[in-house]
Amino acid sequence: MNMLKRIAGYTLIITLITVLAACGNSGSGSNADDFRTLTDAAGHEVKVPNHPKRIIAPFLEDPLSALGVKPVAQWGAGGVPQHYLQDQLKEVPVLDMNGGLKAEEALSYKPDLIVFLAPTYIPDGNYDQFAKIAPTFVLSNDETDWKGNLEKLGKLLNEDDAAKKAVEDYDKSLADAKDQLGSLPSEKTAVVLQADEEKGFALFGPSFYGGATLYGALGFKQPAIVKNDYDKFSIEALAQLQDVDYIFVISGEGRGKPPVNNPLWKGLSAVKAGHVYEADSGHWFNANPIANKLIIADVLKDVHE
Repeated sequence: MNMLKRIAGYTLIITLITVLAACGNSGSGSNADDFRTLTDAAGHEVKVPNHPKRIIAPFLEDPLSALGVKPVAQWGAGGVPQHYLQDQLKEVPVLDMNGGLKAEEALSYKPDLIVFLAPTYIPDGNYDQFAKIAPTFVLSNDETDWKGNLEKLGKLLNEDDAAKKAVEDYDKSLADAKDQLGSLPSEKTAVVLQADEEKGFALFGPSFYGGATLYGALGFKQPAIVKNDYDKFSIEALAQLQDVDYIFVISGEGRGKPPVNNPLWKGLSAVKAGHVYEADSGHWFNANPIANKLIIADVLKDVHE
């Protein structure tokens, strides 16, 4: 009896996926002009709706918001969404992203388009499972190229003009910031530090989220200790930050605190000078148009001649 119940349950799920897939692919009253066939970054030929209305694109909510597009559900960690986007997305349900997007949950939102930033974002590589639910598009093979990926997303959603404007707005913010900062970044060292109290710390490198904005965009100098994208250190390595001018400490819910009572921390030049600043993990642990503009605003607020 239990076996028969399980078989019936599986049959129902498969039937629902098949029915919704048929609706997504044909659409009630739709025709061939409502879709385009595009090749995604993983080589799939995808029949994409010209103007999708129910998008699921986990961890692409920032560029979606920059395009003025609201997804039907949003990424979250432990049920907590990205706080800095909630002015635009506060009414949008939060996905359970523990272990990645789940096909059953995606199905429940009846999407007409699912977008994954890169192949690594597809749980267990189960592309076909999602493609049965709705057209599923892998955006990029380079998740660090946020500008290029924003433009790709704009093309995918027929929002090319909005993507162009979002890039122009960012470029203007960056240019204004550089004018305001002058030669300071080229003369001063800075780090983005993720603290774990007395256990140690990690540093963001030049291609890792906020580190890319700090070093690549704004042009702050990297101290010698910063070599890779994300390196972890023992607490004794704090001594290597002795001559760093500015320290941006990742903060936010669940984030570790700096070892404020440790003599090594107290002895750092940046600590003595009061040049230690909170860097909200919501946008500093990100690399997208809205997040990057917020990082730039943080630097302008904190750093002065």
